[in-house]
Amino acid sequence: MRGRMTNAVLAVGRNIRRVRERKGVSRDKLAHELDTTTDQVRLWETGQVDIDVDTLDRIVTVLQIKHRDLFD
Repeated sequence: MRGRMTNAVLAVGRNIRRVRERKGVSRDKLAHELDTTTDQVRLWETGQVDIDVDTLDRIVTVLQIKHRDLFD
């Protein structure tokens, strides 16, 4: 079970980075919009830490995407 959780966290993190870069948003800009640090954004993008649902909602709003874009 833990392996699947880790794979999901990695996939979501990779998708955050993919979408962020595609939209031309820097880590600094995303961190600022989310009131967090660039290190925290890096940890999410590399799957080193879990992302809570509220943060996912905020990321979706800032990047102007749909939730499913992070899970494809």
